[in-house]
Amino acid sequence: MQYASRQLSPVAPSCRGGSQARGRYLARWLILLLIPGTAADAADTGLLLDKVAVAYGGVERLAETTVWQQYGTTVSAMHPQPGEVRRAFRYPDRLRIEISYEEGSSELRILSGAVAWNRGKQVSGGMHSALLLQAARLGLPNTLIDHRNRLRDTGTMTGRNGKSLRGLELAFHGNLRLRVGIDPETGRILESRSFVQTGQGHAMEFAATYDDFRMVEGRLFAFRETLYMMGKQSGQTLLERVELAEQLPEELFDGTSPARPGPGPGQHIARQ
Repeated sequence: MQYASRQLSPVAPSCRGGSQARGRYLARWLILLLIPGTAADAADTGLLLDKVAVAYGGVERLAETTVWQQYGTTVSAMHPQPGEVRRAFRYPDRLRIEISYEEGSSELRILSGAVAWNRGKQVSGGMHSALLLQAARLGLPNTLIDHRNRLRDTGTMTGRNGKSLRGLELAFHGNLRLRVGIDPETGRILESRSFVQTGQGHAMEFAATYDDFRMVEGRLFAFRETLYMMGKQSGQTLLERVELAEQLPEELFDGTSPARPGPGPGQHIARQ
């Protein structure tokens, strides 16, 4: 995942045409500097992504750590009691989420690229979109770095904690948008906002804030996620541990066989 920010610099025009040609050239360049989404913004975005990569462990480490399992507890506005959550993830679009609530209910959601399942039944539409967005969030910051040429700089945004953040937005899968708020001082992603277009100019917004950052084997993770739906807090996930892996059984991401398989020899290498 090698990348480098590119400082775009103007190339001097030919002397043919004299000062008038040079004047027109400089005028065009000044206009580019003032228009959002142009070369100047691209260079600035590249520098910001450099800082984000360093904050999360560096480009090489991010490229090496793309598979993991997470364990913790979650609370939801939809359930009276907290639940135990277990996630298996392989970047960019393999995700398994298991939740067991204290009142006895459970949830199982699986994403395998273009196919998704909820409690063993194949789903599409909104549920599939929600899982795609969750995978994109879990894949941060790689999701940004790998799609840096498609990012839109949304400028300064005010985070839920009142801090000024730098906004970057990625549109994908037609009607999905992921916007992140980055702390320009530390390079950490403190907030994400996901949008699903529902037609007639309307969109559903799902948001998350991230804190309690910890290093796991040289890769930064947020151990606390607070979730919001349409502006109202809807839940919180507190991670207890993250286990990095070299690979995970493909069966984990097969919703046609929802029973959890055990890792085979050499398939799952946990690292605290």
